[in-house]
Amino acid sequence: MTKYNLYNFTSIFLIALAVLSYFWGFYLDENSAGAGGPKGDIVHIWSNLKIYINNDIINSLNHADYYDSRLPTAYLLHEYLNPFIETKIAFRRSVFVISLALPLLFFLCLKQKFHKEDNLLLLLISSTVFLSPYFRTSAYWGLEENYGLIFLLLTFLSLNNFLNNENFSSYKIYLQIFFITFLSSCCFYFDQKLIIIPIICFFQILLSNKNIQLKLLTIFLYLLFSIPFIYLIILWGNIVHPSSAFRVMHTNDLLLFNIGYTSSIIAFYIFPILFFLEKNLIHKIKNFFSANLNYLLIILIFVYLAYLMFFLDFGDLTDLGKGIVHKSGKILFESQYMQEIFTYFSFFVSGVILIIFLNRSLKNTLILIYFFTLSLVLWPILQEYFDPLILVMAFTFFNLRMAINYKNSLILYIYLSFLLVGSNIYYLNLTN
Repeated sequence: MTKYNLYNFTSIFLIALAVLSYFWGFYLDENSAGAGGPKGDIVHIWSNLKIYINNDIINSLNHADYYDSRLPTAYLLHEYLNPFIETKIAFRRSVFVISLALPLLFFLCLKQKFHKEDNLLLLLISSTVFLSPYFRTSAYWGLEENYGLIFLLLTFLSLNNFLNNENFSSYKIYLQIFFITFLSSCCFYFDQKLIIIPIICFFQILLSNKNIQLKLLTIFLYLLFSIPFIYLIILWGNIVHPSSAFRVMHTNDLLLFNIGYTSSIIAFYIFPILFFLEKNLIHKIKNFFSANLNYLLIILIFVYLAYLMFFLDFGDLTDLGKGIVHKSGKILFESQYMQEIFTYFSFFVSGVILIIFLNRSLKNTLILIYFFTLSLVLWPILQEYFDPLILVMAFTFFNLRMAINYKNSLILYIYLSFLLVGSNIYYLNLTN
């Protein structure tokens, strides 16, 4: 068997394995992210859906029993467009099927961006979404995370097509602007943290070489699509429903420790992406030590760690959230002192990984600054906020020059497979 045929056979096998594991996981009622299971978030999701089914929109929006930190877009979608919401199992099955759009759209985005690459290779990369614990748990248990990601990918397809195509007729290009602004606004309405997507679209259109009329139309449409959210702010007196107001910090104390946990979660997903960067990882590390700016950034990381050591009571932090570093520290060490050392060392390594990844790219830096800023006011910080979001954005909205090949794709696949297996073992032990 030639090397090429071996790669093809291996790729087909791994793609089929990922897809079959997705269906098998639903059959087994898998809970690989902690929020699944019959007593998990599905309890609140199903209760909220019943509120929208049994009440008109106005009463539902302000219902005392509604409990969700996200906007009610998903419930409205199911109420008016999903005929399979009479029973909980039918509802779960419908979300399971809807979620299949995510890896399919991911493949189409990869195909659009890396159109010269082998389709089988792009299918292998897109199949890694099936290995995401949070994608799977959301799909299996009717959760909401996948809807925003689906619209994120639809937005990328529309935006990329718009920016790279000069052959639109006059009415088609205006229609394209409408779709970009609408789809990107939907990202926010399904998941508020995805406001970064309409922000990216807004600035990419304004900074493009398109005519002024299109840019003015973009501004107008974003203002128009913001009206429903402005109404909800007035209705609720907050950016989230009053039942979930505790999730958004409203004191003057920023949650500075969240920056470290956020960086460790993001860096965990960025690490396998480093292998895709055009110059090999060894070359990237050499460049890292040759840039004077990086030494300044490392000093800032040490200043941040020193602040945490002297002013943060590590033992007072809740166990809720904080991602893989926190959970790994609890598993590996019984001593709180060792857990703290492990955590701060992980923060440092994560910072270095992110600096290498950024490579002085302004767009990528601004995106990460947005996530860090968001972490300062959100409690708790959960790994589900970034999985598979960072993976998907790395291949779409992040500004990266990537070398797509089978070796790098296999590294990514195996890396995320270990995450899936480890997550299942962790939550299986936790719930038994």
